[in-house]
Amino acid sequence: MKRILMTACLAGSSLLAMAQDSKINQGLTKATEQVSGIFDTATKLLYAVCAIMAIIGAFHVYSKWTSGDPDVTKAAAGWIGGLIFVGVAITIIRAVFL
Repeated sequence: MKRILMTACLAGSSLLAMAQDSKINQGLTKATEQVSGIFDTATKLLYAVCAIMAIIGAFHVYSKWTSGDPDVTKAAAGWIGGLIFVGVAITIIRAVFL
């Protein structure tokens, strides 16, 4: 009698564990989809910020160039290097997390 009761308890607990496991999987799937959607939107926003930085940098370098500043090349290299770094960083983060 004890064995039958023990077997019934084990079977009931395993069914309960499976039901909770499916709920956990559903919750994790939903959370992953939500984070993925937010992350996709955030990376697009960061690309837009990068484009705005490129426009500002272009005006900055152009103003140095028209004023005859001797370190135009240095300023242009700094802006271009920074934009390349930000663009590559965003792309790597997107590849890793999405």
